Formats: sequence, structure tokens, C-alpha cells
Amino acid sequence: MGELSQLFSIGADFRMADADARGALGVSAESLGGRLRQLLAGKYAHEAAIVSTCNRTEVYCLTDRPADVARWLAGGREDSLFRLRAEDAVRRAFCVASGLESQIIGEPEITGQIKKAARAARDNGASGVFVNRLLEKSLAAAKAVRGQTDIGRHSVSYCGLLARAAAGIFPDFSEIAVLFIGGGDITRAGVPVFAGRGVKKIAVAGRSIEKAEAAAKPAGGEGIALAAVPSVLEKFDVVVSATASPVPLIGKGAAERAVLRRRRRPMVFADLGVPRDMEPEIADLPDVFLYTLEQLGAQAERSQIARGEAARLAKGIIDAHVSDFCRWWKNHRSPEVRARRANAESYRKTELERAVGKIRRGEDAGVVLEDFSRRLAGKLLHKDKD
Repeated sequence: MGELSQLFSIGADFRMADADARGALGVSAESLGGRLRQLLAGKYAHEAAIVSTCNRTEVYCLTDRPADVARWLAGGREDSLFRLRAEDAVRRAFCVASGLESQIIGEPEITGQIKKAARAARDNGASGVFVNRLLEKSLAAAKAVRGQTDIGRHSVSYCGLLARAAAGIFPDFSEIAVLFIGGGDITRAGVPVFAGRGVKKIAVAGRSIEKAEAAAKPAGGEGIALAAVPSVLEKFDVVVSATASPVPLIGKGAAERAVLRRRRRPMVFADLGVPRDMEPEIADLPDVFLYTLEQLGAQAERSQIARGEAARLAKGIIDAHVSDFCRWWKNHRSPEVRARRANAESYRKTELERAVGKIRRGEDAGVVLEDFSRRLAGKLLHKDKD
């Protein structure tokens, strides 16, 4: 196992699935470990990592059963998934990490999401040499893209677009209060966006009051309990929700009560959750402006001209990184490299057994370890000279 032809990227993104469909496919941070262990326990894949965000759910895996992986992920809707193989899967991973496959080209949050996916795969024993290397090099490619092009300089975020929209509704940001629901990447990126515009108040609501307080702290904001949201909703002019809740957190009734108590002062709601965090009927209320991922993404597409040239340059950088990665894979799998690795493992086991035997006989552990390292290094260096 370990041929490049067995490397796959399988999933769906915003281009082929709406928010509801992405929500059905999504894997929450809490369930990620369990899903990875399930995937390997079913012997669908030998190595795997899952990247699940508001815009995508993708499995990067080493497998000879891609159809089973797709079936496992989609639960009967596997025909709606893309399936990329070998070099195309590598390019996909590198483009995703660089923000080229995002709805908002160049958005910075994806880098942190890739790091989380890599960490979860390692911590749950799901990734090995190949998938680890794939994600590691995808981050290296992303760093090169951001360092050598202007894609990051021209990037915008969902909350940046929302702030622009809110500016057309609230002429004076120093008089508005903003509530974020959820402590994920969108909230962490959005808090400084609104704080930088000088809003009067920022609060973060979450299941963990400690995490909510930590997310609000950089802006001098406060953390509140998720259960308290309905009772304080009226105090906020802008409400941004980005969680992975399986059911809506804000219904039309709660929003309507808040608007009535505000005596017709406008409210802006932003539903950035997958699945949806807000009932869509909220948009029908008077004095309410509801923005969704799709609407903000459409705004972003209209402002992508400045990033077009940067994206073209980025693809050239990624092509070079893909070639390097595929070359590494080929060399790693060559008969000569496999033979060297087998010999090194044999030397290691022999010398380890010898050292353990000495320690069991009562010899000084420090002296034994020094001898072990010297003998192993000598054997490996001697083999390199052959």
C-alpha cells in the first residue's frame, strides 16, 4: 500500500452542494475523532484526514476502496461527491490550503482548519507517512502562495463583507453592539474585524462560557452562555452565528420578539452556520436584514478581480509544489528506498534487543544507550558508504 494512484480526495464543496447539503455531510470538531476511527476500523482506508468547514467536507485518504469511502461519507448520496485521484488529489489539497478553492478566494481561515485536520488525524492514529506529508506540504505550498503573491493582501472574509453591508444600515458603528454565537474560526476572525471598526460592544455566546470569554477578550468583549441568547437578543444590532448545531439556534419567534422590543430599530442577522443556525423565515420580518453564506459569497465573487492575477500566479507556484511532492512519493516508494528502510529497521531492532538485554542484566542505562546510539549510527553510516 502506498502507491500514488491510491491517494484520493473525496467530498463536496460550495460549488456542488448548498448549505443544507453541506450540513448533512459536515463533521463537527467533537465527532471528528470518532469518524476517523470509524473510517479506519471499517478498513475503507489505510490513512485518512477529514477537512470539514462551512464550505466543504473532504476526505484525503490512501485507499483501494474509494467507492466505499464515498458511500461512508455521503450515506447514499455519493453520486453528488467529487472524487480526485493521485496528482489531482495532491493539487486539490494544495489549492484548498492556499485558499484557491474557497468561496472567498484567499480567505485566511482555511490554513488553521487544515492544521486542525492534520492534528486530529495524527491524534487519532488515522494518518501515516503519506497523508501526514500531504497535509504538511499543502501548508508549505500555502505559505509560499501567500508569501509570493498578493492573494492574502486582497483577501476578504465573511465578516469583512458583513461589516461592509452593515455600514449601509448603521451609519455610526460606535453606536452598535455585535453578538457572535459560536467560538470557531469565523468568530475568531470576525471579532477583530468589528472591533477595528470601533463598535460599542462585542459579546460572544457559546456552550462553554470560558471559551466564549476567551474569544471575546481580544476586543474587550464579554462572554455569555448560549442559553441566555434569546433573552439578550434585543440588545444587539448585529448577530453573527457560526456553529455546527444540528438544529437552528435562532427561530423566527425569538427574532420577532427582539425586533418588537427594539421598537423598529433595524437588526442584522448573519447565518454562517452549517447546517443553518437561523430559520430562513427571519428574513420576512420587518426591519430585519438576514445574510447567509451564499449571499456573502456572491458578494465576494463580484469583488474578486483584484485577486485574479494573484490566483493565476498562485497556480504556478502550486504546480511546482505538486511536482516536488509527486517526485518525493515516487522516490519514497522506489525499491532502493524500501530496501534501505528495511535494512535500517533490521539494524534498529537488533541493536535495541542487544541494549535491552544489557539493561536487564544490570548494566548502567546511560552507558548502554550511548553504546546503542554509537553502534546504530556506525551501521547506518557504513551501509551508506556501500
